[in-house]
Amino acid sequence: MKIGIDIDDTLVNTREVQKIIWQKYIKEYPKEGYTDQLPDSINDFGDDYVQQFWDLYREELTFSPTFKDNAAKIIKKLNNDGYELCIITSRPDHKYKDLHGQTKEWFNKNDIDIEIFYTDIRDKAEFLVEKNIDLIIDDDIKHINKALKLGKKAILFNSNKDFNGLQTTDWNELYRIIKSTL
Repeated sequence: MKIGIDIDDTLVNTREVQKIIWQKYIKEYPKEGYTDQLPDSINDFGDDYVQQFWDLYREELTFSPTFKDNAAKIIKKLNNDGYELCIITSRPDHKYKDLHGQTKEWFNKNDIDIEIFYTDIRDKAEFLVEKNIDLIIDDDIKHINKALKLGKKAILFNSNKDFNGLQTTDWNELYRIIKSTL
């Protein structure tokens, strides 16, 4: 089985780092209408103020988040069980010097053994179909819902009381779901 895994807020604790750096940013570059609370537009690159935030802190935002508890252990178990793991992320190649190389280095330092990286993927569900990937694990419900509509297996790595499908926020439970349900 081929499994596609998202990075931000699925494999790593991205939002925690965003909150800390946003508070630093808002103090250094205050702007009316923005507070120290992380804006809903944090991933809306049409917002010039948010784009400036990303341009200033992209490397730190991308490579300093910690990995989720037990992620490395479960990745290792999935590899040992014979699953083919790949990363599917919307992180854009053109915004980094060497996104693939930097990500591999960061993963290696954290004992994350995933060698296949697909970056700059905006429509993850269509990509699953194109690459014949069986399962997606992602924190974004829009990717999960579309994958399910296209007949793919999906696990939401988030808590959403309105979602009736498979979901968790714990890597140990994720492993149990994969082994017992899929």
